[in-house]
Amino acid sequence: MAKLSSLFPHFLLSFLFFSPVLAIPNPDLKPLMDFKSAADKSNKLTSWNSTTHVCTWSGVTCFRNRISRLVLENLDLTGSFQSLASLTQLRVLSLKQNHLLGPVPDLSNLTALKLLFLSHNQFTGEFPASVTSLFRLYRLDLSSNNFTGGIPVTINRLTHLLTLRLEENRFSGPVSGLNLPNLQDLNISANRLSGEIPKSLSSFPMAAFGSNTALCGAPLEKCKSIGSDPTKPGSDGALASPLMPGRNPTVIASSPSSLPASGNPNRTPNSQRRHNAGKISPLALIAIILGDVLVLALVSLLLYCYFWRNYVAKMRDGKGSKVLEGEKIVYSSSPYPAQPGFERGRMVFFEGVRRFELEDLLRASAEMLGKGGFGTAYKAVLDDGNVLAVKRLKDANVGGKREFEQQMEVLGRLRHPNLVSLKAYYFAREEKLLVYDYMPNGSLFWLLH
Repeated sequence: MAKLSSLFPHFLLSFLFFSPVLAIPNPDLKPLMDFKSAADKSNKLTSWNSTTHVCTWSGVTCFRNRISRLVLENLDLTGSFQSLASLTQLRVLSLKQNHLLGPVPDLSNLTALKLLFLSHNQFTGEFPASVTSLFRLYRLDLSSNNFTGGIPVTINRLTHLLTLRLEENRFSGPVSGLNLPNLQDLNISANRLSGEIPKSLSSFPMAAFGSNTALCGAPLEKCKSIGSDPTKPGSDGALASPLMPGRNPTVIASSPSSLPASGNPNRTPNSQRRHNAGKISPLALIAIILGDVLVLALVSLLLYCYFWRNYVAKMRDGKGSKVLEGEKIVYSSSPYPAQPGFERGRMVFFEGVRRFELEDLLRASAEMLGKGGFGTAYKAVLDDGNVLAVKRLKDANVGGKREFEQQMEVLGRLRHPNLVSLKAYYFAREEKLLVYDYMPNGSLFWLLH
């Protein structure tokens, strides 16, 4: 009995260490299964079943065992997606090119959402009010639906918004209150909008506002003033009061040139002007002509000096202008230009995972994090919502291509819990980039100081 009692603690420890751990159900499983049963009438989501793990389903991407990305496009989905509104860790939601209908459900719980694509469906109702509370939203696409009503001014709360696509709906009312300072992609064409386009949106092309017959202002036609409409009373003249006794209603012109002539009836306005012109002496005419010539010469001299100084400065600082052009490369919206002698590099990924291309980095919105002894670090947000840290080795002396690749191979093999692993690198004669996972908790310098 004593032996059994002494063995019991060891048996208990072995049970704790070697007994199977009960699997904790994924909280996102039920919302997805509810959505499939309600919307997937054609059974296109064949991989969605309760016997497999949620994160292995088609169109689903997880982060820390929670769904962060859901892309279900062109799958003949119908009905509503109300159940998906409980996926609180969702960052990307794309339901484009389906047959979803009805009003957009309340999405206010999706506080982490950055990309929302609902285009080419059959949604109805007014602009979804809950969308204006998604303060982290970067891109919003509600185009090609049946939305009605006005575009609310509360959309200005989305201060990080880069894309706003509302074309081919039935939105109406003015747009004068819209002010989104970081907007890069706008399209509100093919609606029923009216009024003047605000100056904050006037830099976008005409195609962004087309097929709205009541819209005016730059870049469209200039808005017409009410006072210039000759069909409305009071525009060019005013009617005399019909209550004045003994007179018939007559039109009183607002132009002073049409008033009755007074004084000498034989002198016409043209003869009066010729009479006044004849009083100018020849010396005064010569002085006026010489003054005009001197002013013109002075303006020409100032313009020549200004442009010549700029030209000399550019020639002297030619090297500096190349540096400035290089700084724009991270913020560019197109790939590197095809120029003679330009070396085209390639992205090299570690662990065999290719998630993006160089063009994706160039299209990404960039934020400078700081400058160090080897270059500048940027925070880049890709179109799919992934966040990366990109370091440009601009001023570092890295030697030739072979030496650079050998150094990158050494860095790529380093693995440590306190060291951010190198994901990829890019090498060209004009550009060298290092790509890491973005760590949102600050830098070592920030933690120390």
